[in-house]
Amino acid sequence: MLAFFLKGVTGTGTTTVIVALCSLIMEPKLTIVLASFINIFGGFSMVRIDPVRLAPRYWMPIAALMVAGSVSGAAALKHIPNHQFQLILGAAFLLTALWFLFRVPPSRDTGHPPAGAKAMDLGVGTLAGFCGGFIGINAPPLILYFSRHLDKRHLRRLLVLIFIPAALAQTATFIVNGLFEKRIFIWGLLMFPSMLAGIYLGNHTFHRISEIRFRRVLGIFLVVVSARLILKGAI
Repeated sequence: MLAFFLKGVTGTGTTTVIVALCSLIMEPKLTIVLASFINIFGGFSMVRIDPVRLAPRYWMPIAALMVAGSVSGAAALKHIPNHQFQLILGAAFLLTALWFLFRVPPSRDTGHPPAGAKAMDLGVGTLAGFCGGFIGINAPPLILYFSRHLDKRHLRRLLVLIFIPAALAQTATFIVNGLFEKRIFIWGLLMFPSMLAGIYLGNHTFHRISEIRFRRVLGIFLVVVSARLILKGAI
């Protein structure tokens, strides 16, 4: 519910919260597979919420390269030993936590998003997709870059649209590589009611909650989780 509450507010954050929390009680690799699977349904649930317009020539190429990056990252996940992976995941969470705590980009007031994607847009989309498939974190580079060009509503809309094909691609790659287990499917179904409740509550507080305060609380939480993962991976 916390993960999809954040998605309802900002359009992202589900993977960060699910992986961070579930990694305390289950194998870290499986948390990314679970997060990708449940994020498919979360994304489709958000499509009809606040449907501001974005030009297809803008978001579709970004989404396509998010998919390419996600497949590459998800494929690389299979070949990383658990201890090394926990160190990588812990370091990534630590950097993400510091970013959440100290670098919150301001919202823009422009009502005219770009009509088409530029080379830098595509590069950031590819990088974010790879990070999402490999370590389960793709939001920071996207928010840091695209918040310079989009206001809060258009940024949330862009994230919702591009995360759906990325989550589909990641999950398909996990299935092909044998990382998608029956228990992942069962856990995903069990999370479905909480997902719907979280999106509903998050969307209804979209214009009321302070994103700065919320991200700083999340950042502190991630510092604790990342320290535990780094320690566990080093032992």
